[in-house]
Amino acid sequence: MKTQYQHTSVLRQEVLDFAPESTQTILDCTLGGGGHSLSLLEKFPKASLYGIDRDPFSIEAAAQRLQAFKQQTRLIHAGFSELSAIGNKWGKPQFDYVIADIGVSSEQLARPERGFSFINDGPLDMRMDPDHQTLTAGQLVNKASEHELLKILRNYGEERYARKIVSTILDERRKKTFRTTLELAELVNKVIPQRMKKRGINPATKTFQALRIAVNNELQELTELLEQAPSLLKPQGRMAVISFHSLEDRIVKHQFRKWEHPCVCPTDLPYCICGKISLGRVLTRRQVNASKDEIAKNPRSRSAHLRVFAFDKTTA
Repeated sequence: MKTQYQHTSVLRQEVLDFAPESTQTILDCTLGGGGHSLSLLEKFPKASLYGIDRDPFSIEAAAQRLQAFKQQTRLIHAGFSELSAIGNKWGKPQFDYVIADIGVSSEQLARPERGFSFINDGPLDMRMDPDHQTLTAGQLVNKASEHELLKILRNYGEERYARKIVSTILDERRKKTFRTTLELAELVNKVIPQRMKKRGINPATKTFQALRIAVNNELQELTELLEQAPSLLKPQGRMAVISFHSLEDRIVKHQFRKWEHPCVCPTDLPYCICGKISLGRVLTRRQVNASKDEIAKNPRSRSAHLRVFAFDKTTA
């Protein structure tokens, strides 16, 4: 069994470049292996870093990687929805820079026993926090209704062949219980027409993405993070979010636009009467993508999209 935590942080230089010049406090909402945090602390060696992650293995790995900065780091095993309570434990610090690298990590994919991979066989699990979560991908595949499975694959996977995949799952689960990732991946591979398969992309990608998002309630967690963000940041602070698929990126893009242009008045009114005030401005008019060099070294970075928001000095 693989014991060493391996994860390459994407868009690391870009995350560094967008950090406020006088950064003193940093919140890393998705520690992973500590790659982004380490780079930021090396750039701002006097800064204090606070970090969370839903995956207990990530907390352990990050603590080891950030050992040289141990006196100025505070790491806690938690999800986005727990930030408010954790902030109280920390003494309600305000941050210059908040970063989040959303989605599954290469480390989680590389461990078959975690159940995220459609390449290596493992249990149908997909829980990011196996210590506290009970719902697994296997339970969804074997027990969820046709309606629920269709909703998951369509809404979270944007899977064109959702109905055909779900119909086949329902037929097969009358004969057996789905237990492993490869059982499900092979089923999806058989269902999707050969002409629709793209080179280099596993046919089960969207199905696995959809189940993972459902198991971990990822979109709601992201929404809660964005709702809390304004209260976490100092005046002139910044928030950087890296996403890996359109569902996440769309949520981030729309929230950033809403922060910048919150007015809800009818467009035919000569002036604003709703009283909503802009919180700042979007620094990334278009999503920032990985360079060709980074993609060549780390193919997973091809799907990474970075967006950054700068809060105004008047923001409380």
